[in-house]
Amino acid sequence: MREEILRNLDEQVKPEHTALLIIDPQNDFCATNGAVVKLMGWDAARIQKAIKPLNSFILKARDLGVMRIWTRSLVDPARARSSSRARSFVVDADARGIEFAKQGARGSDWYSELMKPLADEYVVTKYHYDAFADTDLELLLDARGIKTLLLTGFMTNVCVETTARHGYIKGYYVILLSDCTEAGTEEEYRATLYNIKTYFGKVASSAEIIKIWEMSPSP
Repeated sequence: MREEILRNLDEQVKPEHTALLIIDPQNDFCATNGAVVKLMGWDAARIQKAIKPLNSFILKARDLGVMRIWTRSLVDPARARSSSRARSFVVDADARGIEFAKQGARGSDWYSELMKPLADEYVVTKYHYDAFADTDLELLLDARGIKTLLLTGFMTNVCVETTARHGYIKGYYVILLSDCTEAGTEEEYRATLYNIKTYFGKVASSAEIIKIWEMSPSP
């Protein structure tokens, strides 16, 4: 029997088969003095503006029992492939003596302005841009019968987009929440939104998803 295609947003985001992914909301990527923020010369205010809507959306997902999965990015030279160690910004960081996303360091902690994971929420530690690579993310999703991924977090054009693309390839419906993720520049942010909505899934605001949930009857 061929699997039913969920063509519209209302069908795709039903709470019983949807998971919220909160990608790497850590100090080094979000805080004004975060290592990556300083290294790349980003305006932290761009990134931080996504925190308030993300907090609100996490609360709504909790109220409805939507599966929540947090990812934490760590840089471990022992696990990094040679291509990863050769990335230009990594080489630049090494030259400047800047460490980021290091196990046990404050920079790898959750960003202080964002709510923290609850005891019953999953935390996936990853060592690559892709939250599926070398993690148990797919097992967690399949165990709950998840069909749709709501992508939030940081950065839109790096770990969020990489995870979204891999999720699409694995057969999940992919929806990126436009107001719950950000990038270091407007150009990077807009390019990812275009890529996702054109080739890999849909782009929607958190308000659009919440409206659908509130108008839908309980399962």
